[in-house]
Amino acid sequence: MERRERERREEARREAARRERIRNRTRELERELAYEEELEYEYALKDKRKGRGRKIGGVIALIIILLLAFTLFRIWMEMRPGAATPVVIAGSGEYQEERINILFLSTNQGLSDTAIVFSLDSQKKQLDAISIPRDTYYYRAGFPNAAFYKFNSIYSSEGYEAACKAASDILGGIPIHYYAEIDVYGAARVIDAMGGVTMYVPIDMNYTDVNQNLYINLKAGTQRLSGEQAIHFARYRSGYANADLGRISAQQELLKAIVAQAGGLDFPRIAIVARQETRTNMSMISQGAMAARLAGMSGGSFNTYTIPGTTGMSDGLSFFFHDAEATRSLMRQIYGS
Repeated sequence: MERRERERREEARREAARRERIRNRTRELERELAYEEELEYEYALKDKRKGRGRKIGGVIALIIILLLAFTLFRIWMEMRPGAATPVVIAGSGEYQEERINILFLSTNQGLSDTAIVFSLDSQKKQLDAISIPRDTYYYRAGFPNAAFYKFNSIYSSEGYEAACKAASDILGGIPIHYYAEIDVYGAARVIDAMGGVTMYVPIDMNYTDVNQNLYINLKAGTQRLSGEQAIHFARYRSGYANADLGRISAQQELLKAIVAQAGGLDFPRIAIVARQETRTNMSMISQGAMAARLAGMSGGSFNTYTIPGTTGMSDGLSFFFHDAEATRSLMRQIYGS
């Protein structure tokens, strides 16, 4: 009887110690998360106090952070403060180092439906978004057929480093310092956390793809789109005369609308959702530094581009063939070199 009582007390002691460890870890996580939210709120509050110019700068920072730079919380906790800036692809060395380039991918069933390189000039406080059409031709030796030569297949078959290498090659050898990936459902949840976005829908958009569980039904006109509707707006392409290029223009319009409407939103709440949905190699420290660099940007400092080229067929598939020389000319224009 005495032995059983000692065992019972020992088991109770171990259980109490286990519960205390859980409580301590929970409190630690809550403190770290609260610290992140304070940093995020501080950036938004500073922009609000400094007036419209700063507010617009905060908006641009918000877009960068929400769409490109939020690290999963567990990954951020493992990051070593003061770690060196990650560089995924060093590039050709032709381009100045003042710019930070981030490859953003929005994926669906593993394929990258959207590919945009965001290039930030922290000295001039200028942000440029360069869209790469998902059907851009990029030859990869060792793959069985031409379907693997489409840019949108690279991430699913070889991962983010290969996608960053391809983006660097297509854009004339610029370095890619960071990547960020979010699937279409995660992007919808981020936009819902923003309360939706008001957009002008230029045409009736109707499209059904049972295999993708995709049912688009949007009426023409200005309207408030939910997260799911905004993603449908960004994915629709069948009604455009120029197909995927028309869709890219729509995606760029969506980005501009988010920029214009993001001011005054509940920054910490949106940040938490975005952090949960995005995969990136950018640490929270780097995110904060980037937000600070973006302070003071004006609306005119955000520019969108699509790489030049033409559509055509190869091996029975439709491709976008980028114009390498014209693309290098575009990048030299953006870099000012």
